[in-house]
Amino acid sequence: MPEIIDFRITLPPREYADPSGEGDQRFSDSDYLANYNRIYTRERGGGPDAAAMIAAMSEAGVDRAVLQAEWAAGDYRAMNDAVHRIVAGYPDVLTGYVTVNPAAGDNMAAVVEEEVRERGAKGVNLQPFSYRVMANDKRFYPLYSKCQELGVPVTIHSSINFSNDRSIAYGRPIVLDEIACDFPDLTIVANHGGWPWVNELVAVAWKHRNVYIEIGAVAPKYIGTPGTGWETLMHYGNTSLLSDRILFATDNMIPFDRAVRELQDLPLKDHVKEGWLGANAARLLAQVEDRLAAL
Repeated sequence: MPEIIDFRITLPPREYADPSGEGDQRFSDSDYLANYNRIYTRERGGGPDAAAMIAAMSEAGVDRAVLQAEWAAGDYRAMNDAVHRIVAGYPDVLTGYVTVNPAAGDNMAAVVEEEVRERGAKGVNLQPFSYRVMANDKRFYPLYSKCQELGVPVTIHSSINFSNDRSIAYGRPIVLDEIACDFPDLTIVANHGGWPWVNELVAVAWKHRNVYIEIGAVAPKYIGTPGTGWETLMHYGNTSLLSDRILFATDNMIPFDRAVRELQDLPLKDHVKEGWLGANAARLLAQVEDRLAAL
């Protein structure tokens, strides 16, 4: 069986913000992510803790996953600590990506270097809408330079956000073009597929071989449904143009078994499905490991 890799999962609530497991701090009714509770029902996948999440992955046939810290849920250093701890408990299953906060006043490039060199992080995740800072803001440039030097990817929220108090424009994929122009050897992963600017993201990835498209938090059946705005990705993602740079993910928003089943049902060539589901991610993760081993 071909390997299945979920390229973006996030911390279960009990592992970071809610030790009791009785709530979901990631989408608390008291914070700016509250509207996500209306958009994403309690069918979300993963379970309350790491053990439940790993069990759900295994039951769905997901072999490995990238566990990404996201500052959207609170203190970024605590998020990074939680990712480090959980990955250490499941080293054969999980790869850890850390995060930063441009408002914290820390040297973000130095934070990332320490996380990579000292604690084994393999990438960085950015949530521009959380910070109210565009991804091409020059405050991030030293971080991008450091990630390019280290050979680790940067994943960037590149899609709509559902927060009622900030613009969806923070997720415009067009800003990735400037970043890719300025850092041609930096691996950039556009989280969430770029909707409603799918054409824009496809154009950026067409132009830059170092840009990948990840489809987390989107039910694959909608990607394959005509009229939903995903037609360009379905077309070019099923050809040699982009088929090797599409990455399956759930973001813990879609149950693992449902997401795998729906992607397998998409009208894609068999070898393309294998690429989307895991082969593309496996190749990218192996490239990162090789780069880090050479440091």
